[in-house]
Amino acid sequence: MGTPREAVFQSNQNKDFLRSAYDAGHVKGWFGRAGRPLKYLGLPAWEMLDIIAWEPFLSRFTTIEREENQQHLMFLQANVQDVEHRLYSLYGEFDSILLSGRDAYGYGPDWPYDLINLDYFGGFIYSNLTRPKAIRKLISNQAAYSQGFLLIITQHLRDCDTIGAKATFLDDLRRSLKNVSTDPTVHVSIDTVLNWYSDSATPDSFRQALYMNVFLRDVGEVEHFDVKCRPAVLYAGTGNSSMIHFVTEFVFRPGLGHKPASNQSLIDIVNFSLLELCDGSFAPPIQHPIIPKPI
Repeated sequence: MGTPREAVFQSNQNKDFLRSAYDAGHVKGWFGRAGRPLKYLGLPAWEMLDIIAWEPFLSRFTTIEREENQQHLMFLQANVQDVEHRLYSLYGEFDSILLSGRDAYGYGPDWPYDLINLDYFGGFIYSNLTRPKAIRKLISNQAAYSQGFLLIITQHLRDCDTIGAKATFLDDLRRSLKNVSTDPTVHVSIDTVLNWYSDSATPDSFRQALYMNVFLRDVGEVEHFDVKCRPAVLYAGTGNSSMIHFVTEFVFRPGLGHKPASNQSLIDIVNFSLLELCDGSFAPPIQHPIIPKPI
């Protein structure tokens, strides 16, 4: 019998669709933008299903695996797929590797990358904030090489964060949005929408989607990226686990002595609907109150 972690990472109809249709389209688009094969960093599990699906668009790939037996199976899979000469594998917890720069054997990621796919066990926020710190470090490392990239993140919908942390985030976001416009009618709409996000009756998936996209935008802009987020995708993983999926573009903007403003506004992100994947196809988007954009 497999472990709970192994069960979570088994593929299913929804995950297959995301990998082979939805994500593959974004990867192909980024490949066209780069004009060359993409250098990959990710957590593909030993089957390397994403690497196999996207292989025509990839050059070298760095994988991170925290279990020795799984890493061994990954090497065998790479041999079967005849891609072992392009595989560079790190061993350990990905948060720790990103923060320290080294795996359990002293090897480090081969920065920078074009495509980063983090499909991880658990949520995003924990008491020690290790995972947000690791994502910040990842974005900072890419910026050090002036390297734009496509970031794909999949995580559990249960986020293990606190109501207080989310309330603080929503309060800060409310103030930021009101700085965009002095129009009182827009402020009323902002209050209506943020009150809806704050309501305990609102599904937490909306708050987690908003939190993650705003986090990526804020961190990316600090590091001189023009960040393009997309609506989060909800789906049931193996064992009916609730998963949430993000695809984000980071385009580096050199020569700026200040934090750039992304072409996509905060209001755009707040107004995102949620996408839900059911039985391998998208259901109608889940709508919610929106803020009219200032004229």
